[in-house]
Amino acid sequence: MRKKYLYHRLLLSFLTLFTSQLLAKDVLTATPVTYMLATKLMQGTPITTTYLAPKRYGIERLNNWYAGRGETVIYEAAQAARVVITLKALWPDDALFNYAREGNINLIEIDASQSISPAAKGIATVRLPDGGQSLYAWLNPNNLGTMISIVGQDLQRVWPEYAALIKHNQQQLLVNIRLLINQQQQILFDKEIDSVVLLSDQLEDFSAANQLFVEHRLLTAELEWSEQEIASLQKIVMESPHLWILTNRKVSKQLADLLPHFSNILIIDTIDRWGAKGVNLAHPLQRWLF
Repeated sequence: MRKKYLYHRLLLSFLTLFTSQLLAKDVLTATPVTYMLATKLMQGTPITTTYLAPKRYGIERLNNWYAGRGETVIYEAAQAARVVITLKALWPDDALFNYAREGNINLIEIDASQSISPAAKGIATVRLPDGGQSLYAWLNPNNLGTMISIVGQDLQRVWPEYAALIKHNQQQLLVNIRLLINQQQQILFDKEIDSVVLLSDQLEDFSAANQLFVEHRLLTAELEWSEQEIASLQKIVMESPHLWILTNRKVSKQLADLLPHFSNILIIDTIDRWGAKGVNLAHPLQRWLF
């Protein structure tokens, strides 16, 4: 009887595992960049990618959502998932996998910012003036190439039956990123952008990637600018008419009124949230243009 009981328990465990593997076909993500990578790499396969976060939430608000309403959303989504793609090395506070694992102990984590392997291939990171690390490494297209290689290699191992197709998608995406880099460089060359003023620390990666000289930083919210900060901005713009201002927000009336005769303002989409644009799967790198 004991042997028969153990046999049935073993058979039940095997069937449960087999069934979970059949159901576990989804990839879970919570940032636009990881969603874009997973979706394009798995294009042509039956594997689906689910974007979990609210569309209006940027990366720095995600953990508040995880700990609140997101906990149930992630727990339920994890039931039929197999892979969670995070940015753990870039963003140590990324708690997506921690919450997802509560719903499915068998989940596999893929860190898009650094491979979980002895080689530990990783992206290039940028230090902020205050000594912290920028979270917006995906604004550097070269980092996108590294992230594609990391995620693509792991997805091929998870789903070897689709390895050839994933590899083909990976190569095509790398070609498109090279075209994106050329397009960005051409725009910067045509506009003669080389020295800039940053109005957001989210643009440090973009500036570093394009070797732009940052002459000035004004990183507080516009409504909080002091008279001294305003005077400093007006002075540097007047003294350097070929300077460009980089911002991640639409030009406000306040900024336009402060610099009425200055038009060298470039708006960069930091792609930190889904927002109204989402991810255009036909042209997934469109949001990286400016």
